[in-house]
Amino acid sequence: MPRVRFRLSAPPPVPGAILFLTGDHRAWSSDPEGWTFQDGPGGPELSAEFPGGALLNVKVRARHPDGTVTEEGDTWGGRAPAHRAVVRGDATIDLPLAGWQDEREGRDRPRRSAPPRETLTLTAPWGEQAVRLWWLENQDGELPLLILHDGQNVFDEGPTFAGESWDAAGAAQVLADEGFPCRIAALPVNHERSRRYVPYPFELNGHNSGADEYADWMRDTLLPHLHTQFGPVSPSRVALAGSSFGGLITAYAGLRDPGTYGTLGVFSPAVWPADFAFLRWLEERSDPQARVWLDMGDHEGDSLEGAAEIVALTRDLAERLRPRVAEVHFTLGEGHWHDEPAWRARFPDFLRWWLTGLEGARPAGSAR
Repeated sequence: MPRVRFRLSAPPPVPGAILFLTGDHRAWSSDPEGWTFQDGPGGPELSAEFPGGALLNVKVRARHPDGTVTEEGDTWGGRAPAHRAVVRGDATIDLPLAGWQDEREGRDRPRRSAPPRETLTLTAPWGEQAVRLWWLENQDGELPLLILHDGQNVFDEGPTFAGESWDAAGAAQVLADEGFPCRIAALPVNHERSRRYVPYPFELNGHNSGADEYADWMRDTLLPHLHTQFGPVSPSRVALAGSSFGGLITAYAGLRDPGTYGTLGVFSPAVWPADFAFLRWLEERSDPQARVWLDMGDHEGDSLEGAAEIVALTRDLAERLRPRVAEVHFTLGEGHWHDEPAWRARFPDFLRWWLTGLEGARPAGSAR
């Protein structure tokens, strides 16, 4: 198997700390055994063998003398994106570390994308639910409405998981400037993400799904509130979208409640929980009026071979959906991994497809 040498360009966070490598290949274990960096001529380094074609997502962690573990972070003490590489043969991979996660938690991270215009709080069965809202200034009347899952990741970088966002407001502003405005409501989620988004009991939600509760709340509480705040919007002009488990709950909620959402944006759907239970559930569901955007990156998996299988599974999902909905648009993201930068790259195309494809769509202010 190919041998990969990892080289660090950062000192340990405190004297005596053990630096080690973790990642997808280790299920993100915090046990340093077998994966510690040793002193090398150019600094700490580690060599390991990986199968050819492996898709690596790795990070560096430090185990301190008292047994606590710190993970590498960004310059502002927040989470940092994983280091990524494709194993195509023997190689040396440099791992530059910007810093370590600390009590700042990235709060001072500068914005590269526009924040929401307002954040409100609604009551939900699980407690209070934040709703992050963006709209185009000086636009009134019935505008298309987009509801996004993982709302902590879709606007500015401040509250994001690893300092990467979808820049949803920036993409929406571009379409608005072309005469296709919309409003956006984004729903942040916390550690209960697997419970709220996955509609089947499995290990990550403690075999206790809350997806139906979440879907009920969106339909019965969120939508009526947004209609009250912005004015009624016909279901055909409401879109629901999300990625990974967020893509799964998008497809589930949309097909569970046909006629509620006119468009479903299903980004990189994770349909594997409970032995692909969603695919079996789908056989009895349909929404003849719904348009579905379905996509997947070609680097989403633990190897190039595994990623190709996931792409094939997603293409199969598109074929299963076609007779059950009005339209399926499938997109393959070339060179795209399972992460925010990939979804950010595909999001503007989704917005354009959604807004320009609405019945009667034409640039705002154009002659009729």
